[in-house]
Amino acid sequence: MASNATRSWSTEVDGDEHALWFMKKDGDATGSFSLSDDFESFVKWEDHPLKYLFATVCIVTMLTWIGFAGDNLQFHRSYASLSFAGGCTQRQLWKNSWNEGGVALLLFRALAFAVCAWFTCTQIVQPNVAAGGGVADFMNFHDWSFYLLTAFFALATAVSVRGVAGSDGGYDKFLGHNGACNSLGHWLLTLYAAAFTTALVCDALVWVELLLYPQCVSETFRSKMSTLLDPTSRLCYFEWSYLIGFMGNLLLLLMESTIGGLTFPKCYLSAPLFCFGLFAVINYLQHEVFFQSWAYEQLNFFRWTTIFYMNGFFGLIFGAHFFLNWFLSMGEGDKKPSTMASEHMPLFAAQK
Repeated sequence: MASNATRSWSTEVDGDEHALWFMKKDGDATGSFSLSDDFESFVKWEDHPLKYLFATVCIVTMLTWIGFAGDNLQFHRSYASLSFAGGCTQRQLWKNSWNEGGVALLLFRALAFAVCAWFTCTQIVQPNVAAGGGVADFMNFHDWSFYLLTAFFALATAVSVRGVAGSDGGYDKFLGHNGACNSLGHWLLTLYAAAFTTALVCDALVWVELLLYPQCVSETFRSKMSTLLDPTSRLCYFEWSYLIGFMGNLLLLLMESTIGGLTFPKCYLSAPLFCFGLFAVINYLQHEVFFQSWAYEQLNFFRWTTIFYMNGFFGLIFGAHFFLNWFLSMGEGDKKPSTMASEHMPLFAAQK
């Protein structure tokens, strides 16, 4: 699902020089192929029952994906794997990867949160507010991925402060043991999985766009072969805001995975699927209920091509998450229940 954004580069408007921001959305872009236009014209789409059939199929398909995410989470919950899927202990939430301390990780997380918060406010939120942007202007999925990243480092910093300042005296329990769920730890792992997966997916889409459909030129020239072969048509992707937004985000998360001791369990595939499902629902409601323009025309459930766009994006999230699960665990994946020995007990169950 390619972005309909007007890219961030300097342009001349009414004789004045203006710097466009990180992701200025264009809600009027159709995002459709000519085949879609021809089909809609052929069936007289505004009066045709096929429109409602495709909308129904889109909604049911999205609910099926979300249901799969819920079943996946419940399956692992039945084996207490919110505690065990990655074998994560309370100390792993805040300790350095090379020792039992956590000061270095705390400093990194605090700095990363400060950078993410500054970037979110100055390059995403503030320009949209200054331009009088509506709800649709905050519904770009690339922006959502950065909101998730900021939320993760905010919570991670709080967890590190709590861990470094406090004490885990005694046995370092797995999350969820002793009859009490470590809610903070579960939210941290959930945001970790969601932020990493959505960052990879959004970045991959932008990188493909950079190679095959560069948007540093007007829309008229984007499909031209001369644009595809011209390196200067990609210069806007190398501005600092783009490098931070679509390369710096993964760099921060890779540094987190290197310095920290967090696991990346398969059961948390539910988090990014629920995240995209929520994004799709809000995008739909803000158009149908609040009459805002579509943030992504590809999520217009009344277009027949949305079936392919939506399933393709869900599938991309699915594949990206399992790749990250393999990559961040060095190919080992989740720890098996047999490796947990006597620690394998139902979630919230009290220890004997």
